[in-house]
Amino acid sequence: MTTVALVLHNHDLLADAYKVRLLLALLGLDYQRATVGILPGDGADEPAYRMLNPAGSVPTLVDGEVVLTRPEAMLVHLAERYDPAGTWLPVDPAVRALVFDWLFFAAGDLGAAEDARLASMLGVAPRRAAAFAAARRAFRVLEGHLVGRHLDGQAFFAGDGPTIADVAIFPAVALAADFGLGMEEFPRLLVWARRIHGLAGFVTAPGVREVV
Repeated sequence: MTTVALVLHNHDLLADAYKVRLLLALLGLDYQRATVGILPGDGADEPAYRMLNPAGSVPTLVDGEVVLTRPEAMLVHLAERYDPAGTWLPVDPAVRALVFDWLFFAAGDLGAAEDARLASMLGVAPRRAAAFAAARRAFRVLEGHLVGRHLDGQAFFAGDGPTIADVAIFPAVALAADFGLGMEEFPRLLVWARRIHGLAGFVTAPGVREVV
């Protein structure tokens, strides 16, 4: 399935942008990519971009008349509009609720990982104090959940297969080395991340190791 209506205003280094690019690739969608600078005074601060996204956040997804400025909302939109089989956002109410639960976690607690990463790489002031410690706590939550899922015979965060919950979480895990968080204390997360690498249509990003 292809479309020419999709435009992703993107920066290749951002985990939030990567999760959207990853789902676009997994869905086999064509899209235009417009690079937006993220440093103060750069592209995200330009008036034209602020008209599109008043918060100046990156990424922004434009799909025809639909403009979305939060990556988890982008994942929901793409799955609902371009995956009629419901593979990536299942229709089963219990599974769907679990997917949304992890989407909120990715947008909230797990955001500490990107804070720590951008502070380490670019010197960007983190939005939350003690971002590294907060990121480690979030990773422990992820690890604990996957341990439980493994004991139940399940390999992904929700449902019987990969969903947008996995897509939302993967970039933070795959890019953890950028802020010095090793995966040796999260063995089940490492196994899961390798499964994501193996999905048909998987695309990488700067900083994502072949073996996480």
